[in-house]
Amino acid sequence: MKGNRADVQAIKDRVDIIEFISRYVSLTGSGASHKGRCPFHNDKTPSMVVHAEKGLWHCFGCGEGGDVIAFLMKIERLSFIEAVKRLASEVGISFEANEDGERQKLREITIEAATYFAANLTESKVGAKARDYLSQRGYDEDSWVRYGLGYALPGWDNLKRRFGSRYGEAVLVELGLLVRRDENIYDRFRDRTIFPIHDLSGRPVAFGGRAFDGEPKYLNSPKTPLFDKGRLLYGLPWAREGMAKTRTAVLVEGYTDVLTLREAGLTNCVGSMGTSLTQGQADLLKRFVDDVVISYDQDAAGGAAAIRGMQILRNSGLGVRVVQLPAGEDPDGLVRREGGVAMEAVIEAAVPFHRFFVDRVLAEHDPSTTRGKERILDAVREFYQAVRAPTLREEIERHLSDVLDLSIESVRRELPRRREIHWSDRDAQGAVETWSEEEVLLALLLRGDVAWSRISEVAKPEAFSEENRPIIEALSAGVAELSALVDHLDEESSRRASYYALAPVRFSDTEKAVEDALARLVPLPETEQQLRDLTAALEEAAAAGNWDEWNKLAEQRIALKNAALRTKDGVAKGDA
Repeated sequence: MKGNRADVQAIKDRVDIIEFISRYVSLTGSGASHKGRCPFHNDKTPSMVVHAEKGLWHCFGCGEGGDVIAFLMKIERLSFIEAVKRLASEVGISFEANEDGERQKLREITIEAATYFAANLTESKVGAKARDYLSQRGYDEDSWVRYGLGYALPGWDNLKRRFGSRYGEAVLVELGLLVRRDENIYDRFRDRTIFPIHDLSGRPVAFGGRAFDGEPKYLNSPKTPLFDKGRLLYGLPWAREGMAKTRTAVLVEGYTDVLTLREAGLTNCVGSMGTSLTQGQADLLKRFVDDVVISYDQDAAGGAAAIRGMQILRNSGLGVRVVQLPAGEDPDGLVRREGGVAMEAVIEAAVPFHRFFVDRVLAEHDPSTTRGKERILDAVREFYQAVRAPTLREEIERHLSDVLDLSIESVRRELPRRREIHWSDRDAQGAVETWSEEEVLLALLLRGDVAWSRISEVAKPEAFSEENRPIIEALSAGVAELSALVDHLDEESSRRASYYALAPVRFSDTEKAVEDALARLVPLPETEQQLRDLTAALEEAAAAGNWDEWNKLAEQRIALKNAALRTKDGVAKGDA
């Protein structure tokens, strides 16, 4: 049997996920759902759920999750192919990963697509907007060639017409170059500057596209036979030499951050393509460096996904520090405005990641009051428990002891003491958290409470955030079976899918939850039209020099935008 998604699904269908995970974890429960102590963090109470019918597991303590293959990969530190082969041998299925002719064909198509995008950038008339964009950011024509930059033409079927008849639409969908949605197939990248993503050998395996306006600003290739975003880093082939010399990687978020820093002489920079760093990316970095300096913008660096990524890096044995950029600044902007020397200075001043996290928490609460101290300890507990290194734990304890004016014994007693809310008793405790409209819809979709056809009447995949869009795109392509869905997702998206599919939340009125979430997700057409009309009127008033009218219209526009934002404040999860 040659290796493809159907083969992998056949193997997973034959594996009893409860029995398999029970070899590593003591599970209790009955029927489809079991729970146990997660082996991937210091789990004091059972916070890992394993669901037989859905073929998924998820830890509500540390956030790990996925299917049985993801579990085996993580616990035995295996590659995807190694894990699949081991499971295949256990269930008596012959599995041969196809690394020969078919894979080579996929590589050749991807290289040809990269060449096509590059030609669009330099030769097409409409590519002038991309040429201007790149030039304004300081990238000359030599750098376009050096990094393989390109441009995706406007329109829905340029690439489809160019390659569809030659290779077939199915393989182009498989490579993420085309999108299949309902009965339609069209180009994924349209009117975007293209950044090819390369594997370790420097071969293009996927693409990132930046829009000139509109959303999403950045669009990445989905998981394909050649590409898993959670197992690659943007710019790694170019950064290997610089990382080998310094034994340090500067980890930034986006494509232009990497390119701008490289052009300024910082040659050990790589991009995580988002803030949700994965174990696969940590393992990759560990092959080349001993230390990682995180340089995201201030808000992104303090986000939950970024903090979790820092913990993954540190628990993998890497030193981790965090650059503290000025508010509203990112690496690309800082270098373009102040030069590479300024960037080198903030990198040199980077602080240990655990100190960065604790200090951010301290800035949000008053450590001089009893209530403030309690809130600080509450905020630090989950972070503290996910840190494995005893030396780091002790440093956190001593730092908190000093700033909270508490004995170190009190801090040590309090940090591990929190009673975790179990997956089985959240509702019983009346714990109500807030989910965004996207999260509500994802939970309902992944549990089978609502079909994608119902959501697609109102919202397209582009309405969802970049971090959730891979799940939505797989659902919109007709992949409804959860176990099969995971095969279409990268590591981080699989983890998110398992969370929403297994989170112990009930909705008393499913249809109302759908309607409310959609109303918040998709702005009303009349609101959008009103905003466009007011913008046009503002421009006319400015051109005429009628500043009294301009001020009046500006106030109306601000009020309208605020009203629209208030309708997107979030949706409470749990019974209404």
